[in-house]
Amino acid sequence: MSASNTLSLIALFIVVALLILLTAISLCHERKKREKEALSFRTKKEEEHKEAAPSANKETSPPALLLTERTLPYTTRKPFEETPNVTVDDFYNFKGARLLIVEDNKINQKIFQSVLQKSGILLTIANNGKEALEYLYTPDREFDLLMMDINMPVMNGYECTKRIRADHRFDNLPIITFTAFAMGKEIERMYALGANGHMTKPLNSGRLYTVFNTYLSHIKRPVSTLSALKMKGLDIEAGIAMHEGDVVLYKQMLREFIALYGTLGRQMPQWIENREYEKIKLHCVKLGSKLHSLGAYEMEEAVARMKKFFIYGTEHRIDEFKEVFPEKLNRLIIAMRLYLQGDLL
Repeated sequence: MSASNTLSLIALFIVVALLILLTAISLCHERKKREKEALSFRTKKEEEHKEAAPSANKETSPPALLLTERTLPYTTRKPFEETPNVTVDDFYNFKGARLLIVEDNKINQKIFQSVLQKSGILLTIANNGKEALEYLYTPDREFDLLMMDINMPVMNGYECTKRIRADHRFDNLPIITFTAFAMGKEIERMYALGANGHMTKPLNSGRLYTVFNTYLSHIKRPVSTLSALKMKGLDIEAGIAMHEGDVVLYKQMLREFIALYGTLGRQMPQWIENREYEKIKLHCVKLGSKLHSLGAYEMEEAVARMKKFFIYGTEHRIDEFKEVFPEKLNRLIIAMRLYLQGDLL
């Protein structure tokens, strides 16, 4: 073989080798491109699947997350501010509202009753969560606001709140936690279960007014005759109960009271002015038991305060009742007469 032929074969071999190398490189590049596109496609599909499918976290979320899809009353985690200079008479602004107190402590129950007895608010007290649910499920009985204690026997506030929020019929019912726990996991747990706010014990009338103003200010509901009389200081239902349910006897006692003490509103200021302490003390003693049996709670409280002046030897301070006594007594007698006549207020 000549030298020229040998060179030609070598050149041909080199060309073929280069072609094979270039082809291999091209195939490798194409394969990597396809793998990259496939990976990108799988990643996109996985992300779409994650968005469409419910996550494990959502399935095990606390009830509060599930409640976000429902329309619940206004919720705040901030403490309710104290409305200044609130008196028991100011709660009359919420007359006709229906309030359910879930509280097992008898002292706290009495404080609520004392603050709200003249308000015209229809107050119902449940001693535990089980009783609260029974009231809520009583036919034709509705509530505008629920105050919920946490630690109670039979059924606590957690379980009661959980059951209430599980029923969509109560979605619009505000639940305010009323507890001795000022902060921490207990209150947070109540929020997670669907509470809308919290108040700490002891009861503060200024903060309670703020709660009512937040959730009850839209209530414009007429009050019953009995509720209206109660706002004037006469608890008809309590008085009838004191007479073992005998309405006729109770009305007779009211008539006798008016006959005996109808003019006392004019006499008492004169006795106070003249320092006739024996007469004042004698009538306070007589009035005390009678007022209690008639359900005249407001006048009973006033007379009890007057009696304490004599007990503690501070009779000189009784001057403040020159105006207070006749005002409260006259209002009471008007309420008695309205009830006896059957007139609406």
